[in-house]
Amino acid sequence: MGKFLGLSARVLMALIFFVSVIFIINNIYNTPNGYSLYQDLLGARGIPGIFAPISILVQLIAGFTLIIGYKIKITAYVLSIYSFIWALIYFMNALGGQPLLLMSLQYLAISGGLLYLAINPDTGYSIDSCKKNK
Repeated sequence: MGKFLGLSARVLMALIFFVSVIFIINNIYNTPNGYSLYQDLLGARGIPGIFAPISILVQLIAGFTLIIGYKIKITAYVLSIYSFIWALIYFMNALGGQPLLLMSLQYLAISGGLLYLAINPDTGYSIDSCKKNK
């Protein structure tokens, strides 16, 4: 039961990023000027548009590797740092008057969950656990 719950926790945490980036990619391809709109969205949060491909790649690759359980520790640390950066971005925007404090707290919670996953990467039913058992 513990391995199944560990798998569930890991996959649910990864789906936040993986599904989000699938929606982003879908909007980029199905919306006229979708990529520039995504860059503008980042710009509205204070992030230069040049970071759009980095954001997409981090979410896509790290989300997928976390789902399949490959390099869980490293992936969880990367996504935790990514979430913490977004928490700071939303917090700075909240200080500027935008109602984004709740988003900041949500990203902090996600970052905390990912740090816990990085400390306890043996979630079962993963590529890492299969390699460890051989």
